[in-house]
Amino acid sequence: MKRGYREGQFATGRSMVGVFGRAWRADPSGVAQLVVIAGVLGMLPAAQVKITAHLVTAVVDSVGKGGAVEGVLAPLTALAVTGLAAQVLQAFQQRSTLRCQSRLSASLSRQIIDRAACLTLPQVEDAGVQDSLQRAVREVNFRPGQMLTQSIQLITQVITFGSVTTVLWTMDYRVALLALLAPFPTVIAQVVQGRRGYALEHSRSQLRRRLNYWQYLASRPDSMKEVITFSLRSLVLRRHLSLQSEIVAADVRLADRNLRLSIPLMTITAALIFAANSTAVMTVGGGSAIAELMAVIQAVGALQSSTQQLFTAGAQLHVDQLYLRNVEDFLGIPEPQVEGGILEVPEKLEQGIEFRNVSFRYPGSDRYALRNIDVTLQPGRTTAIVGLNGAGKSTLGKLMGRLYEPSDGVILLDGVPLRRYDMASLRRRISYVFQDYVDYQLSVGENISIGHVDECGDPATADAVAHAAKQVEMGEYIESLPLGYDTQAGKVFTDGVELSGGQWQRLAIARGLIRPATIRVMDEPTASIDAPTESAIMNTITRPGDGEIFALIAHRLSTIRRADRILVLDNSRLVEDGSHEELIRHGGVYAKMYGNRHSRTVQDDVR
Repeated sequence: MKRGYREGQFATGRSMVGVFGRAWRADPSGVAQLVVIAGVLGMLPAAQVKITAHLVTAVVDSVGKGGAVEGVLAPLTALAVTGLAAQVLQAFQQRSTLRCQSRLSASLSRQIIDRAACLTLPQVEDAGVQDSLQRAVREVNFRPGQMLTQSIQLITQVITFGSVTTVLWTMDYRVALLALLAPFPTVIAQVVQGRRGYALEHSRSQLRRRLNYWQYLASRPDSMKEVITFSLRSLVLRRHLSLQSEIVAADVRLADRNLRLSIPLMTITAALIFAANSTAVMTVGGGSAIAELMAVIQAVGALQSSTQQLFTAGAQLHVDQLYLRNVEDFLGIPEPQVEGGILEVPEKLEQGIEFRNVSFRYPGSDRYALRNIDVTLQPGRTTAIVGLNGAGKSTLGKLMGRLYEPSDGVILLDGVPLRRYDMASLRRRISYVFQDYVDYQLSVGENISIGHVDECGDPATADAVAHAAKQVEMGEYIESLPLGYDTQAGKVFTDGVELSGGQWQRLAIARGLIRPATIRVMDEPTASIDAPTESAIMNTITRPGDGEIFALIAHRLSTIRRADRILVLDNSRLVEDGSHEELIRHGGVYAKMYGNRHSRTVQDDVR
């Protein structure tokens, strides 16, 4: 138990030093101001005790001299000056604290975003990493700043504690000891309660995420459509109520436990305070030392307040450092060591991408998403990848950009293993349009331009954006909007324009096209687009340049037929390979898929 307590103290100290270090890097002058102000504020209570004693003595003397006020004026003025100084310093402290808190939170937020952006796709999809990220995001906006504030408060109260204790000890050591002991029981209660609260919150991260998910379903326009049309109101309310009830019940149980702990410890604190005040009163006899009595009582009050604030700040720091671990734990996730070489991906490929006996399983799964894939995607040709849901089509596309690593086998680019190429170069030379593309709540132009961001973080030029928009048949529409390419897309923010599903998808395609890529992978790029528009877009984008690879993952046969070559996946294996006509004549899996969908596809095309 003692060892755990000492470890907790050390952890709090390390966290306090760590917060100061981060705050210093974020705002060194602000931290310096806070420390200086804390030191001065810490000395003022002891000074006020001594000034009060002089003031009372001066008042008693003036009464004996017939009401002369000459001796009273100086201590009275000094007391007023120290009071004013305390208020002015606190105002400056509040200003510096707010500035430091803001800059510290901004700095840590940038670090979290940077670390999250460095994660690999398997890490992003890991539930444990997601929990860690959500906890860090939840705490970063206030917990580090709160810990900085408590640390400054702790410095102030340590100085106050030392100076007032020195003054009181010279008057009566018994009163000093009782005043020092009084806050301990209450502080013990605060520490225990804080640890209990942290343990509860940490244990129910999954529960919180599920609750947030149901709140998300009930508040987002994209999900509310189905909540309304499928009459899901009662289901959403019931699930939300069930999860919320579980959280509330745990909170109530914790509150009851904390109450049972607090009442007896608070009683002990009250008894010690009473003993300190009684001892102070009995110390002075016969009314001959009124000034000393007043000073002792004031010192007891000041020491009691300082000790209470000192240990309260310490207890809160202990609790805060437990929660701050959520930020530190996420930032402490080891940066993925992705093996990479030094070769630059060429602007034009000669041999293409070869999958040599490649198999892949998702982390934690025994089932193969892809098995024994042997195929080469040649440059200058459009290759369609088809198959039923779960056949491994999207996984195959993600392997090309090393979003996943093969479990077995090797992928080669122009005859060289993909791992020998520089990862940054590969990222620059590959472009994705994902099936679950993002509807960025940015301007329409930014929805396209962020597809090609340079090393300085600057997006593509306006001319490039306009060209990409025309490629997806969006140019005229965007120019007709109130602010053109600067129009806010989506209704999340003020003055936004709602776009249809097909328009959002066309922006996603344009985002992929604006990137100067050697390898393009498009996963169901036209699933939400009407047939005439799809035809116009596909006529443009399915003609890869010399030395470029274009991989098209699709279900729509009207889209697939445009490909030079079609790969058919079934049950995680490559089962057929050829042109549309060849595969139809073969009469295999593709022919059956085409036969089942042909009439429906024709009807879609007519519509």
